[in-house]
This record gives sequence, C-alpha cells and structure tokens, in this order.
Amino acid sequence: MKKHGHTPDHNFDWLMYCSDEGEPKTAIWDDGYAVWYYKNKNGLVAVSDPIAPINKYQEVIGEFLKTLFDPDRRIRFLDLRDEAHDIIRNLYTDNYKFDYDIVWPVVDMNLFDPELPGGHFKDIRNALSKFNREHGIEIKDATSVDRKGLHGIVDRWLDDRKKAGIEELYPGRYHNMIDGSFRGTKSARAMFVDGKAVGFNAGWETPNNTSQWSAAIGLHDFSIKDLGLALLMEDLVWIKNAGYKTCDLEGSDPQALRFKTQFFLKFDTYKTYTFWLTNQT
Repeated sequence: MKKHGHTPDHNFDWLMYCSDEGEPKTAIWDDGYAVWYYKNKNGLVAVSDPIAPINKYQEVIGEFLKTLFDPDRRIRFLDLRDEAHDIIRNLYTDNYKFDYDIVWPVVDMNLFDPELPGGHFKDIRNALSKFNREHGIEIKDATSVDRKGLHGIVDRWLDDRKKAGIEELYPGRYHNMIDGSFRGTKSARAMFVDGKAVGFNAGWETPNNTSQWSAAIGLHDFSIKDLGLALLMEDLVWIKNAGYKTCDLEGSDPQALRFKTQFFLKFDTYKTYTFWLTNQT
C-alpha cells in the first residue's frame, strides 16, 4: 500500500477494522499490486479499488475475477470508483447487480476560513457561537481516553441512525478502531462536552498524496443540538492548521453531503459504487 495505495481506503489498519464480518484475505501480485477482500458466509467482499496503478486495473481485476469468481460464489464490491467499477461491469455484464452509489466531496482547504466571514455563513457562526457559549468543550487525544466512553458514543450513534431509518451502518469497524487504539490514523481526537465524551474525529493522509487529508471518521452521539456542527468545525480547523491543501470528506449520502460541505462555497466530488457479481437471478 505504501507504493501503490491511492484512495482513502488504502490503509491496512482501516481495512482490517472493516473486515470484522469475515476472514481478511489479500490477493497479491509479484509486482506489489493487490486486491483486499474478506470472506464471509455470503461469499467474498472486495473493499475499495485495486491497490495498483489505474492503468493496471484491467489486468489486475481480470486476473482476480478469473481466479475467484465462479457459479457457486458471489462477490460484493464495496466503494469502487468509476474506472474499476466500469471495468468489472463491462467484463461481467450478465452477472452485475447494482446496489448503490455514494458521493465523496473533496474540498480545497485554502477556501476554508475558520472565521466564517460573510452573510452566507451567518447561521453557522450563530449556531457555533451559541454552542460554545452554553457548553464546556474539551478536546483530548482519543488514544488516551477511556475506551468504554468511546464505545458508548458508537452505540448511541448507531441507535440514533437506526431510528432515522439509515440502513448502511457498520458499527463494528468503529469499535475495532477504538479497541485498536486508533492504529492506522495520524490523528484521533475526542470531544468532551460538559465533561462527557460525545464524539471523535480521526483520519490519515491519503496514500501517496501527503497534501491531502482523508477525514475518515467524524462520529458523535446526537445528544446535543449542533454537536455535529461543532465536531466538524473542530476537524476542519485541525486539518487547516496542519497544513493540508485538500481534504477528502469521505462517502456521503445526500443529507450527509449537504452537511459536510456547508462550510464551503464550492467543492469537487467523485462517486463510488457498491454492487454484486452473482450467478443468481
């Protein structure tokens, strides 16, 4: 991954955290290319794009599927970008079953001003000012915080999201990350409000792109009005102060996309796709 990684998901520890539902596997080529996947009771799950140059995708994907795809096994692909997705769909048109796609916003940190000047950001300024005025806020290194409190954040987040009708939830990866002391992250910070742990941010540099931050984790328990806004602001200020030029704000449904990008007047996006290859009709 150090040589050929290029997406936010190309992080060994993160991929291990995400493989909690099965047995982690890696298909590795002699020249260092790889496909990360895990095996569970439903088949195989391949996570993210191949760990290889894009101009090698056709070769790597073709060999991977020729070896592992058969009539008795189905493969689910999680969060593949256009190039990898299109290659697989074209190779196996009759077996392709679309599940969903999500948008990933990428922001220019030079366009983020923590002062939030102008009328466009007035509501955000007022909300943050009220939040900071009414609550005592403390930021701590998440690796030094009691794990029980962090696990509680994940549990409360999950309960709230289920009540909101959101189906694609993966709490196991966050619990695994906490138990792993946030190994694989470059920064992990917990937010305490009025003495209680209520959220945390964590991320890392996009592999082979030291100017881009992958804001992989921003999770809170929805216990206080505008808590999510305050947590996102903390993350953006940290990223800005750390000197990163761009930030990948990670995959987002329409509601999350609006929330994550509200601090920016413009931003770029790309899509990833989740789908199946199956012989089942």
